[in-house]
Amino acid sequence: MGILSNVNTEERPQMIILGVLTLYFLICGFILYLYFLHRITFLVTLVVCILFTIIYTPQFLILKKIKTKDKIKIVDDFLLINGEGIAFADIVNFRVEECKPKVVFFFNNRMVVFKEAIFHIKTRFDEFHFNVIGTEKIELLNQYLQNIVQR
Repeated sequence: MGILSNVNTEERPQMIILGVLTLYFLICGFILYLYFLHRITFLVTLVVCILFTIIYTPQFLILKKIKTKDKIKIVDDFLLINGEGIAFADIVNFRVEECKPKVVFFFNNRMVVFKEAIFHIKTRFDEFHFNVIGTEKIELLNQYLQNIVQR
């Protein structure tokens, strides 16, 4: 009984991109296939493809977020965000705005989810905002920053 309640999730960006594009091209390809078999007219094909693209827009927005995500590295005593360094000694406080995870699709009995959070870091001199994608990365960075602020 415990096995059934265990949720299996996957968060690899490559899987999300591959799954979203594959499903889109499969459905639009099937619609074009029906058109080439003369089962539906050109107008119906065009309307259905446009409608499906409009319905599928939130999935494409997820792909855009994955493509434009911030690059975060921890190097010695600095946190590098898109090439800008923040010294750990300068960090005064931080807060995290977590968004609800979005289920993108199901694959091999796994939910492929997309979770993002916005980190707001207040330093002595300035305030920085950056996006982090992935549950594990969000939790690790949150714990790491809590340890730094407590020192």
